[in-house]
Amino acid sequence: MKRDLLLLVVCPACRGHLRLDMAENEIRTKALVCEKCSTSFPVVNGIPYLLDSETEVESQTGRLYGDIWKNFNRAKKCPGGGYRAPARSHIELLVMASGVDVIEGNIGIDAGCGNGSTVIGLANAYPSKTIVGVDLSDGMSMNADEIGKLRNAHLVRGNLLALPLVSSFFDFVYSFGVLHHTRDPEAAFRGLVECLRPGGRITVFVYKDFSDIPLKRFLLVPITLIRQLSTRLPAPLLRGLAWLAAPIVFLTLTVPARLLHQLGASSLARHIPYGTFPDTKGIASSLEDRFGAPYEFRFSLDDLRRWADGVKLENVRAVDCLPFGFSGLVLTGTKALSS
Repeated sequence: MKRDLLLLVVCPACRGHLRLDMAENEIRTKALVCEKCSTSFPVVNGIPYLLDSETEVESQTGRLYGDIWKNFNRAKKCPGGGYRAPARSHIELLVMASGVDVIEGNIGIDAGCGNGSTVIGLANAYPSKTIVGVDLSDGMSMNADEIGKLRNAHLVRGNLLALPLVSSFFDFVYSFGVLHHTRDPEAAFRGLVECLRPGGRITVFVYKDFSDIPLKRFLLVPITLIRQLSTRLPAPLLRGLAWLAAPIVFLTLTVPARLLHQLGASSLARHIPYGTFPDTKGIASSLEDRFGAPYEFRFSLDDLRRWADGVKLENVRAVDCLPFGFSGLVLTGTKALSS
């Protein structure tokens, strides 16, 4: 763990300052201790585990995504990519949908960073910026050594609903496909805004409720029914089922969508789920995510505008991402300069 991370993290229980807990002859930090409440947090492979208390469902969520990252993304070391869509990666989508450079300023947060590959990619692409990745799962441990070599990249295991980061400090924060898997997405959003300095930018991507497309909203009904069973399955079993289903999804959804694109019917092809995925591996990973996450909330553009109003965001833009090849919504805005 790099010592300058101490300037960025706080105790998730009481928001107190953290100090190193290590013997004089020890090279690696073993733990961080809160100076206010004396809670000790382990440091594993250079990554502080700043978790206060988890519900059983949150523990299940952490195990699920740890399984996904460790089994589907072993060698992935770049910020997304591979989608057959106008936006070819998660970061590119956020930029295209928001209409601004979401990586602006000197220091920012990847909220729900998964295995940390995007943190690594951005730290390499922007050597003058510092990127802090936070995630509930231990999937980031697979990239701990590489993160340790980058002076401008940090990983923290933490809960977005008890965010262990200092307030009113960061220049930007982004989150892709994570908030809707927390037990209180709007509260998680408010916590992220709290971390921003005045004028700092937040950009998030969340699932869409399809309230404007009745047919697609109706098609969510059987998916929701299946999830009542699939979310109770152990992650390894669900992963196996996802691998079995992935070729079927590829042939019945991805291939027809590609054909429609080639025939000039792109506006129709965009409505087909998994139509932009590059291969069956990506589909299988998405299926385990889609059918395994215990929490799944969906939102409308009006919902996101209400979020923005609730924290008095400025320069707000809420966008449907369908034209960019993704089924979801992006919200971006800047923290008010004064309350």
